[in-house]
Amino acid sequence: MEVNMGHWSGTGPPPSCLALLIVKLLACLCQVVHGTAPLGFHFTHSTYNATVYENSAARTYVNSQTRMGITLADLSWDIKYRIVSGDDEGFFKAEEVIIADFCFLRIRTKGGNSAILNREIQDNYLLIVKGSVRGEDLEAWTKVNIQVLDMNDLRPLFSPTTYSVTIAESTPLRTSIAQVTATDADIGSNGEFYYYFKNKVDLFSVHPTSGVISLSGRLNYDEKNRYDLEILAVDRGMKLYGNNGVSSTAKLYVHIERINEHAPTINVVTHIPFPSDKEPTYAVVNIDDLDEGANGEIESVSIVAGDPLEQFFLTKEGKWMNEYKIKERKPIDWDSFPYGYNLTLQAKDKGSPQKFSAVKLVHIASPKKESIPVKFEKETYDVSINEFSPPGVVVAVIKLMPEPLGVEYRLSPSEDADYFKINPITGLITTARPLKIIEKDLYELEVYTNKGGDLKAQVTVRIEDANDHTPEFQQPSYSSFVNESVPVGYSVLAVSAVDKDRGENGYITYSIASLNSLPFIINQFTGIISTSEELDFESSPESYRFIVRASDWGSPYRHESEVNVTIYIGNVNDNKPLFEKVACQGVISSDFPVGGHITAVSAIDIDELELVKYKIISGNELGIFYLNPDSGVLQLKKSLINSGIKNSNFGLKITATDGENFADAMFVNISVVHGKVSSKTFSCRETRVAQKLAEKLLKKAKANVKLNLEDGFLDFYSVNRQAPHFDKTFPTDVMVSEDLPVGATILRIKAYDADSGFNGKVVYTISDGNGDSCFNIDMETGVLKVLMPLDREKTELYLLNITVYDLGNPQKSAWRLLTVTVEDANDNKPVFLQDSYSVNILESTSVGTEIIQVEARDKDLGSNGEVAYSVLTDTQQFAINSSTGVVYVADQLDRETKANYTLKIEARDKADSGHQQFSVVPLKVFLDDVNDCSPAFIPSSYNVKVLEDLPVGTVIAWLETHDPDLGLGGQVRYSLVNDYNGRFEIDKASGAIRLSKELDYEKQQFYNLTVRAKDKGRPVSLSSVSFVEVEVVDVNENLYTPYFPDFAVIGSVKENSRIGTSVLQVVARDEDSGRDGEIQYSIRDGSGLGRFSIDEETGVIYTADILDRETTKSYWLTVYATDHGVVPLYTTIEVYIEVEDVNDNAPLTSEPIYYPAVMENSPKDVSVIQIQAQDPDSSTNEKLTYRITSGNPQNFFVINPKTGLITTTSRKLDREQQAEHFLEVTVSDGGTSPKQSSVWVVVQVLDENDNKPQFPEKVYQIKLPERDRKKRGEPIYRAFAFDKDEGPNAEISYSIVDGNEDGKFFIDPKTGMVSSRKQFTAGSYDILTIKAVDNGRPQKSSTARLHIEWIKKPAPSPVPLTFDEPFYNFTVMESDKVTEIVGVVSVQPSNIPLWFDIVGGKHAREMFYILQTACGQNCSTEGGNYDSSFDAEKGVGTIVIAKPLDAEQRSIYNMTVEVTDGTNIATTQRFQKQSLSQTCRNDGLPNYLSMLQNFQTVFSTVLQSLW
Repeated sequence: MEVNMGHWSGTGPPPSCLALLIVKLLACLCQVVHGTAPLGFHFTHSTYNATVYENSAARTYVNSQTRMGITLADLSWDIKYRIVSGDDEGFFKAEEVIIADFCFLRIRTKGGNSAILNREIQDNYLLIVKGSVRGEDLEAWTKVNIQVLDMNDLRPLFSPTTYSVTIAESTPLRTSIAQVTATDADIGSNGEFYYYFKNKVDLFSVHPTSGVISLSGRLNYDEKNRYDLEILAVDRGMKLYGNNGVSSTAKLYVHIERINEHAPTINVVTHIPFPSDKEPTYAVVNIDDLDEGANGEIESVSIVAGDPLEQFFLTKEGKWMNEYKIKERKPIDWDSFPYGYNLTLQAKDKGSPQKFSAVKLVHIASPKKESIPVKFEKETYDVSINEFSPPGVVVAVIKLMPEPLGVEYRLSPSEDADYFKINPITGLITTARPLKIIEKDLYELEVYTNKGGDLKAQVTVRIEDANDHTPEFQQPSYSSFVNESVPVGYSVLAVSAVDKDRGENGYITYSIASLNSLPFIINQFTGIISTSEELDFESSPESYRFIVRASDWGSPYRHESEVNVTIYIGNVNDNKPLFEKVACQGVISSDFPVGGHITAVSAIDIDELELVKYKIISGNELGIFYLNPDSGVLQLKKSLINSGIKNSNFGLKITATDGENFADAMFVNISVVHGKVSSKTFSCRETRVAQKLAEKLLKKAKANVKLNLEDGFLDFYSVNRQAPHFDKTFPTDVMVSEDLPVGATILRIKAYDADSGFNGKVVYTISDGNGDSCFNIDMETGVLKVLMPLDREKTELYLLNITVYDLGNPQKSAWRLLTVTVEDANDNKPVFLQDSYSVNILESTSVGTEIIQVEARDKDLGSNGEVAYSVLTDTQQFAINSSTGVVYVADQLDRETKANYTLKIEARDKADSGHQQFSVVPLKVFLDDVNDCSPAFIPSSYNVKVLEDLPVGTVIAWLETHDPDLGLGGQVRYSLVNDYNGRFEIDKASGAIRLSKELDYEKQQFYNLTVRAKDKGRPVSLSSVSFVEVEVVDVNENLYTPYFPDFAVIGSVKENSRIGTSVLQVVARDEDSGRDGEIQYSIRDGSGLGRFSIDEETGVIYTADILDRETTKSYWLTVYATDHGVVPLYTTIEVYIEVEDVNDNAPLTSEPIYYPAVMENSPKDVSVIQIQAQDPDSSTNEKLTYRITSGNPQNFFVINPKTGLITTTSRKLDREQQAEHFLEVTVSDGGTSPKQSSVWVVVQVLDENDNKPQFPEKVYQIKLPERDRKKRGEPIYRAFAFDKDEGPNAEISYSIVDGNEDGKFFIDPKTGMVSSRKQFTAGSYDILTIKAVDNGRPQKSSTARLHIEWIKKPAPSPVPLTFDEPFYNFTVMESDKVTEIVGVVSVQPSNIPLWFDIVGGKHAREMFYILQTACGQNCSTEGGNYDSSFDAEKGVGTIVIAKPLDAEQRSIYNMTVEVTDGTNIATTQRFQKQSLSQTCRNDGLPNYLSMLQNFQTVFSTVLQSLW
């Protein structure tokens, strides 16, 4: 179902059908017991709740808070109700009462001999009620759930009726001793009842609702040991109704028994007495017994086990009752009982029967210090010391724990003990001589004492290896021979050394110690010496002598040793001879004499200057020349004259050899000339071989000199020449505080040794003066530290011998004396003379009274030994004299606030600096009681709420007081100062306040009682006063429910009445008196809730809103009438209010706008549409009139004034002239003040095929250039027509009906475009008849002629064709007619024949992307002349509309226009924007305009970017 613009599209269902559908849907939801009720006929609820009292009289109607019944959808219905099930006994009858549009279901009790309702038998009835319409097949069912309400028709009953209980005489007040139980079959307030005693009872009280019996007075077995009590149960309802009859009575027998309930309990606090105590107390024993009287008194406490010699006894000497002390009968030999005694105590009371306490084990410890076994701190000591340690180095401290007085420590004689010594007083073991690990690395010592018996401690001293040995070579020197020809890396020899040290101290590395560069290297780990470069005997020394050093890896310094190594170099013939001169050239005359000396060659051999032999290799094949092999002289061997030698130039190749190696050949070129020649005609190039040889020899000589110099180097650093000496800053004395902690640094002693290495390494020791072993010096750093605690009180001065040693060989040393003075430190705290103090005083002791003196002493000197006293406990009650230690009262005391105080007394010395020492001792102050407190009420005042109908004798409040005084001062008695004429009474002992007379809320609501509590103190008793505010609570005496004379009333009010208009008054009655009979009205339910208000007092109902009858014709209200009782009772009445009509509404049509349609050319009285209207006002709905008030000036339409039917007139409608008619129809009612409304009727005129297609011209003439075969099939001309009809009636088809007999042409049936099939030559002429036929019924057609003249193709233009604009943008209205001009595209040059065509939009599609969001769904990225809507006039370039336009279908066209002069072609892009015409329907206008505006913006941006 399509909905458009808020109205039904097309011909939708009438409103009556829609209303019927809604009613049917609602009817489906109305379910009752036996299925689905018929439409509109059903109960307002499927289940109703109603109530009725038991024992109700006949014809009593049940009460329901909701309207029971059926709404009358048809006022003619005659409804009958019948109870179909649920009332087997026939108690009820269903009646029907019709008020306005509602048929009430009224259910009442039957009259006659029917049984009476009894809630105790059945309290609920579920009735099934059937409703039916007489004479019609309409039925409905509902359930009515009737609750039977209780009436107070039964009395409470006890079960059982006799009770018996036995209680102890000592039972505390307020203890619950028994509970009686009664039941009442009634429910709610009708089942409530009170318990109370039949006769007045003082010692007991009964709770009025729970029946719990409590003790409210002191029992005395001697006075009375049995009580017989009678308890009554009174129905509260009977009392309210004025009947004081008692339902039942129960008896309670209370037996009093004197019972010794509790056995004594023993609490013991042990105590270790001081030796100075004359009568030492070993424990304080307290006995408690919770019984009272003789049962709580203690007869005796005795030692029943653990004291066979009867050394101890118990005496009652404590400050408190039942406090005993354990003391000794005679002095005890505690040495015989070192672990003390285990005494067993037991107490017994004086009760009957007598009870004994559980035995209590008490351990009496020996006052002597317990013997602690003496043993060494450790059974074995394992220590390590450095091998370098000189005599006096600390090894370990051996101690006994605990250390006995006068103990002496000794070393058991042994070979190992000779290396150590022990301080017999302190147990400090030190070295006595130097230690060598090579001799022994572990020493076992045994320490014993003169007081340890067989106790011994084993001390294992491990020697940590020190680097005290030098590596030793296995040979005093090393030598080796090696040829100069060995390769690099050749192993020459290996050296080896050993070190007696261990670990890294004994690990050796090797190095060559030489100041000169050597062609050897040594492996630092293996000691292998190898060559590092090539050896050359000729340029280096013939032997190398250097030192190899062996170093260990020890610390802090390394030990090194050196050994001489000599390596001899062997010469090898490894050099070839070298000529001194080469490349010799010379001239001799042809008459040079035979044997004459021509020149001499010379070669040198570096190897040991061996003799060189010379030889001519080539160039002397004729034997003309002779070379002396030894001297190298070249001579002429044969005469050159008449020799016949043609060659005048000779080249001799000469070499030299040392017997193994040959020299590189040299050349001697000899030229023979005629004539005289100078003697210096030979020249050679110098090779400087001799100079190089001299340089090598010089280098070798220098190397030998360096080696000889190195041989004279001596190690001046291996000799220990200097003894160590102390730094100038060494002090002669130093002051240390005795509280310096163990390990604290005193000073650092500095000493130096000018030697290097171990010869200059200094170690420190204390060789004497450390008798108390209080000091230790770090062997390495010289830092002097505290080894054992200093005590000035024991030793004030030490003279220490500080000795320093070097580690050279031989070892040297030096010593100095250092005086150490121990300064006093505050290391002793004050000590109290007693471990604790205690004192007893009266709580009334006056301020400033001295109660005790404490004393403490301090062993320190000066201010460190002066003591000041203070109280550490945060208290204002006591203070102490800081100098004397006297404690005195500083503020008022109150035992009841605090019975005893434990004060912490501090004794602190007055040290000026550092931490002050202090001691703390507890001081217990016990306060003895004085009767100084009045009883205090808890709480200070009381507020009690009491129901007015409570029975006499009920306890309404229990008073409670607190009196912290002891004895009689803490015993309280109560009394009433005012009892309101005996209406209240109080128990003197328990403080229970009882009712003596009945209360009446209506007479007095509040009572303010004054009560007094007084103790029994002597000589003066104290008292206090409190107030008890008793509020009387009203009891529900609301007996009668309000009622209305009728169950429903009817009223009316005109619509639009002002707010506050009085409608009607409802009045209810209540037979109660006073507040219970006062009625308050309220509206709590109904359809008019919120529309009406009611006066709470008068019951007058007013309008609370402006009423509209057309919205709601009537209202139902549920009015409540509620009384002001404690438990309010209420009744309800249903009020029906009818709203009377006023003509205040104009008629309303069924549609907001009508869209009928009618065919054009329709005859007279054709129905167009009927306007349906109704008036919400009931009085004018039948008097509506209709008339056309505008839009019908030519009277095409007429309307029936009564029915609203619009019909055609005799005037014919023409769609082509006007497609839509807008009629305004006015509907008026017939009221006294008529009201009217208007509605628009848009009549659409439907098309009839009454127009034939029309060509714009009857004859079309066109000249076209001749065509060859290549252009066959191209368009020639478009002859289009238009039809004023629409739809199928305007759809045109084209055909060629004449002039195409030979089939040269064909036409597009949709567009009318004529195209060619063959070629055409100039001079041809064709005439075609084109027919246009529409698709209407019947069809209509028309024809036009097309004359085509084929002309000769124009000559090519030298000027290219160009459009005046690259892009054209035109806008048209969709209402523009076919053939109307859109625009003109112009081309240059314009003075030649041109032909235009629209060829499509491919070029545009390639250049642009049109956003769909810009134009909605009526534009496309596809280009071209979509649907051939436009055409270009062939010869002028005018763009015209070829088909009717529709902007909703397409609003943008992008077309390519092509122009040709017969040879050249040009194209341009044309954009066609389509706008709306003014006659366009308004159903899509806003969306269309928005789309068009957005698209124009987007496309303008695109064009700007392109241009």
